[in-house]
Amino acid sequence: MEVEGQELKKRKQLGEDSMHTSRDNWRSRNGPRKFFDRYSLPKGWLYCPPYGDNIGLIIPSKVPLSESFNKNIPPGESYTPKEVIDRQRCLGREIGLVVDLTNTDRYYPESDWTGHGIRHVKIRCPGQDSVPDAESVDRFISEVVQLTSQESQASKYAVVHCTHGHNRTGYMIVHFLVRNQSVSVSEAIATFAQARPPGIYRRKYVEALYDFYFQSKPELLVCPETPEWKRDSDQDNEVVEPSGNLARTDAVSDADFRGEYIPFAEVQRMRNFCYLVLNLHVQVPVIKKFIF
Repeated sequence: MEVEGQELKKRKQLGEDSMHTSRDNWRSRNGPRKFFDRYSLPKGWLYCPPYGDNIGLIIPSKVPLSESFNKNIPPGESYTPKEVIDRQRCLGREIGLVVDLTNTDRYYPESDWTGHGIRHVKIRCPGQDSVPDAESVDRFISEVVQLTSQESQASKYAVVHCTHGHNRTGYMIVHFLVRNQSVSVSEAIATFAQARPPGIYRRKYVEALYDFYFQSKPELLVCPETPEWKRDSDQDNEVVEPSGNLARTDAVSDADFRGEYIPFAEVQRMRNFCYLVLNLHVQVPVIKKFIF
């Protein structure tokens, strides 16, 4: 019995030593464990100008961060939803709508806006080199038009933000200007750049705008340089909070075969054109919705 007890003790000790060795090997290969900091600042956010000039009733902005982030922000550099409201109010602008284009919910609670009677709309756009899809663009334009067309909201402004308020934000605003003010893509891009220097600096976004409207790109298409505050990282690096239920993104869905989303009004317009060209006398319902 005593011999068996000693043997069992020896095996247990060998097992513990093996476990410690495995852990030490893992640490040596992977370094110290990294923990997700929910309140870490987006890269480049701190020195990015908070907002640009208004374009009509639209104000381009970087993402405001809730007060919980202030522990990582130097004094005087915070930019909370409450500060956005107060700063714009000092400029004589009442905010009626906030459009959030980020791909995460960690930056602030929606109640930071709705608690002040401001409508908050979330349109998730991944960022980096992923251009917002047509459905997201249509929704953005619809939300802004809805705000500006209401008589009771006529003097209220829409704050539009992604992480830094340039590429995704500019892409959406340019779409709005082209459709709502009947300007060219080049004119709309220049208008945004003047209000929010240096404008859209990712070439893929600029090219996508020209392609979307079938407009010729300038022979020498030169995009602005990446801003100084962003050069330490040429990615948006929008950290999405980890989740235990991560879905695979490489699976093929029926959307891959259907192609790009086309708004109903556009489908109806193309259908009517075909009827006209083919001289088909088909009773077509009248669309009363205003088309931009």
